[in-house]
Amino acid sequence: MNPTAVQIVRLTEELPDDFEALRHEAGAESYRFVEGLREEWLAGRYDGGDDRFAVFAAFHEGELAGIGAVTPDPYDAEPDLLRVRHVYVRPLHRGAGIGRILAAALIQQGLALAPRLSLRAADPRAAAFWETKGFRPDTGGTRRSHLLTR
Repeated sequence: MNPTAVQIVRLTEELPDDFEALRHEAGAESYRFVEGLREEWLAGRYDGGDDRFAVFAAFHEGELAGIGAVTPDPYDAEPDLLRVRHVYVRPLHRGAGIGRILAAALIQQGLALAPRLSLRAADPRAAAFWETKGFRPDTGGTRRSHLLTR
């Protein structure tokens, strides 16, 4: 894959045109967290100008390939903690480095605003992926599997 063919965009106005297709693909894989992102978006959680609420989309050659968000941790209200959430890469785009590029954008955004990031890995493959990004297994918080400290 040519990394220059991947574009990361912070979403501010609307969800991408292909979002519904991505949401259906995630649901078919039993990943319900993309539905949660949609609900939060429609509820206006990401339109208040608060940088702690950010959604990034990854486009590969113009097609929506993945999505993810950084928010305050809804399960652990510590002020020095943000959470990486709703991260999904479409099956046809996996293995091309898109997840790594998207994760880097989410981590950069999060660590610019807080010294710690949490997440809950959906499965062992996701856990292994996040561990390559510096996250460490952690069960000290509420509903988190991993923690990254700057």
